[in-house]
Amino acid sequence: MRSVTRLSFVLFALAGPGVAAAGGFTTTRFGGEDGHAATENPVAAFYNPAGLAYGEGTRGYVEGLFAYRTVDYNRDPGAIDNAGTRTPTDAIDRNSGKATLGNPIVSPFLGVVTDAGIPGLGIGLAVSVPFGGQAKWDKDDRFANDATYPGAVDSAARWASIEGEQRSLYYTLGVGWRTADGRFGVGAALNVVQSKISLVRARNFDGTDDLVRADGAIAEGRSLLEVDSIDLAASIGLMWKPTHCSRIGISYHSQPGFGETTLAGTLTNQFGDSSPTTIDVDLRQSLPDSIRIGGLWRAMHKVVLHAAIDYQRWSKFKNQCFTVPGAPASTCEADDDGFVTDTGDLILNIPRAWKDTYGIRVGGTYEASDTLAVQAGVLYDSNAVPDATLDPALIDTDKIIPQLGIRYQVGKVDVHATAGNVFYLSRTTAPRAVDPPGAKNRNPDMAGDYATSVTYLLLGVGVHM
Repeated sequence: MRSVTRLSFVLFALAGPGVAAAGGFTTTRFGGEDGHAATENPVAAFYNPAGLAYGEGTRGYVEGLFAYRTVDYNRDPGAIDNAGTRTPTDAIDRNSGKATLGNPIVSPFLGVVTDAGIPGLGIGLAVSVPFGGQAKWDKDDRFANDATYPGAVDSAARWASIEGEQRSLYYTLGVGWRTADGRFGVGAALNVVQSKISLVRARNFDGTDDLVRADGAIAEGRSLLEVDSIDLAASIGLMWKPTHCSRIGISYHSQPGFGETTLAGTLTNQFGDSSPTTIDVDLRQSLPDSIRIGGLWRAMHKVVLHAAIDYQRWSKFKNQCFTVPGAPASTCEADDDGFVTDTGDLILNIPRAWKDTYGIRVGGTYEASDTLAVQAGVLYDSNAVPDATLDPALIDTDKIIPQLGIRYQVGKVDVHATAGNVFYLSRTTAPRAVDPPGAKNRNPDMAGDYATSVTYLLLGVGVHM
C-alpha cells in the first residue's frame, strides 16, 4: 500500500493540469495530431479503446506536455458590492483593476499496449490527465505593505482565486478487438479517476467583497479548500474501415462517477480578524460526459488527412456545492442558473450553469520519408462558461488552436514533437444587475476584461517492442 501511495503522489506531482485546449477545463491535447477517435497510437486507451486493436505486438508511449499560460484580468469597479462604504472610496483600486498570472505547466501521458500474441486483440494501460486547471496569481506589489487593506496584495482576482488547482488523473485499462480484415473494431475501457481540488481565495462570511465592516475593522477573510475523491468512469468505442485507405472511429466517455461526484476534505475559513476554523466538508459536482468522432483518409501515397469532432456535455456542471458530510442529495439540486435552496446542511454554493461545448479539428500528415513525417492541424473549440459565472478561477472562451509537429522513427523508436498555441478570444463581462438569492449562493461579482493565452510543446517517445 505504501508503494502505491508513493506512485500516486509522484504521478500527481508530475500531472500538473494540462492545456485547457478543449471546452471548460478539459485538457485532452496528449497525442498531438494523433489524439482523436480514429487513432491507433497508445493514446487510443483514452480517445477510443477500439483503436488499441489496430496495432501489432507490444508498444509503449510516453509524452510530456510543457506549456506556459498567461492571463490578464481587469476587474470592473462596478462589480464591487458596496463601493464607497464597505469598500471605501479611497480603496476602490484595492478591490478592482488589473491582475496577472504567468504559470508554467507540465503534464504527462503514459501508455502501453499489447496484443498478447493474439491477432486482432489490443490491451492497453494508460495514465492521463483529461480534466484540469490551475492558477497562481501574481502579487500586486503596490499594496505589499498596506496595513489598512492587507488583502489587496493578492490582486483583484483574489475573490475567485489566489492560488488553486483542479485535476482528475485517469488510470485506464482498455481492451479492443477487431476483425481479421480490420474492417470492424470494438473496444471498452475502465478508468479509475483520482480527483483533487485545492483552492485559496478571499472570502467573507456573507459572500460579499467588503474590505471593512461598518465599524471600520477588517472584513476581508481567506478560505482554504482541500478535497479529493476516487471514482470510476468508462468508455466504449467502435472503429470502421469503409475502404482500405480510410478509418472512422466513434467513442462515448461517461462522466466521472457516472454522474455527481463527491470530493471529501476540509474547509478552513478566517473571516476578518477572527481566528481560523477548520471543518469537514463535501464538495459535490458533476463533470461532463462526451462523444468523440474521428476519421482518417490516405488521400495520396504520402498524405494522410484527419478530422475530428468532440461534443462535451458541460451543461452537467451546474454548480459546485459544499455541504456538511452526509447531507441529503436534495441539498445540491440546482436550478437552471446553478442556484440551490438555502438549508442548514448547505455551507456554500458556487453557481456554474455551464453550456455544452463542441470542437472541430482538421489536419494532416505528410510522410516525407520512411523515417520522417510532418503533421499539422487546427482546432476550433467553443466556450463553456456563460458571462454570469465567468471568474478568474475557471476561465474559458471560444478558442482557435493551430499546431505543427514531426514524427521521426529510428529503428523501433518513434520520437514525436508538436508545438501549438491556444488563441483564446478576449471576453468582457458586465456587472450583474441582481444579486444571487441567499448568502450561501452569493459570491463576489467578477465582471471585467479577460485575456489569456497558452503556448505549449508536446514531446513524446514511442517504442515498438
